[in-house]
Amino acid sequence: MFRASTRSCSVLVDGFVTYKRRHRISGGHMVQLVVEYGEEVRFLKLDTDEEHELATQMQIHGLPTMVFVSSDLEKLAIRTEGLLPTDTIRNIIENEL
Repeated sequence: MFRASTRSCSVLVDGFVTYKRRHRISGGHMVQLVVEYGEEVRFLKLDTDEEHELATQMQIHGLPTMVFVSSDLEKLAIRTEGLLPTDTIRNIIENEL
């Protein structure tokens, strides 16, 4: 999955499926966070139907799922399922990554 000797920034992977409208609701909140964190955190959208193999490797089964990967190689990734409020996502980024 994410195998590297270094990471230049933290990564948030947002697993979703295109056909489920309620899973796309978080889009506006994600744009707000992208602007807020700039180059500090890289935000990636992962359509689990289009990238089924990668979604399986990342253990994304329930949707929506977010995977938070720290730039610190010593920290484990954090995986959440379900829609998260913007403040919860911000809290994970600021306190866990």
